Amino acid sequence: MKAVLWIIGSIGVIVVAMVLLFIYEMTPNAKMETKAREIGEDYIHKHFDGQAEVYDVLYDNMGNFEFDYAAKVTHTSTGVDFLIYETGDSRVVKDTYASSYYESQIERGLEPFVKNMEGVVSHMVHISDVPGKYQGTDVLPELNDLNLVPNIIIDLERGAKADDQETMEDLFVFMKEKLQIEHGGGRFVYDPSSGDEMLQMGY
Repeated sequence: MKAVLWIIGSIGVIVVAMVLLFIYEMTPNAKMETKAREIGEDYIHKHFDGQAEVYDVLYDNMGNFEFDYAAKVTHTSTGVDFLIYETGDSRVVKDTYASSYYESQIERGLEPFVKNMEGVVSHMVHISDVPGKYQGTDVLPELNDLNLVPNIIIDLERGAKADDQETMEDLFVFMKEKLQIEHGGGRFVYDPSSGDEMLQMGY
């Protein structure tokens, strides 16, 4: 009986320890948040002539990015929100202004098309191929001068429809003709309850 109680007690201690560890890992470190803010403010002063403001800190506890903490920043002239962060490996400070700037441009440009789609929850644009030379500057060329390849992610509150592939092809035509984007990709993400896999295409 004592052995059984000891085993149960040991399991209980392990479970409690795992829960506490999970809570610890999910909770931001105040000192690291302060450091992220300071890095962001210093970077703004050096590279953006003070034309931006830190409004929050992003804590990545899931390992999705190349940082743990990043300053969330808004550009006071363009209104573009972006990140400033120190990489976890090389300790190099980077910003996402250029990609965020072009992503917001495309998102606005897609609104006339997206508003006519059925069941759209949100649409967002991801660009990963902005040249590194546009780090630390808000003096950027026109979108179409760079031949970027954006990926459009559209979240839907419905399942797949028979004409969704045709709709995505129409989206690509719109991107080429109206936005002058020569190459890109698209992804329809369906309501999880539908059980449908996402539709993903490129052009």
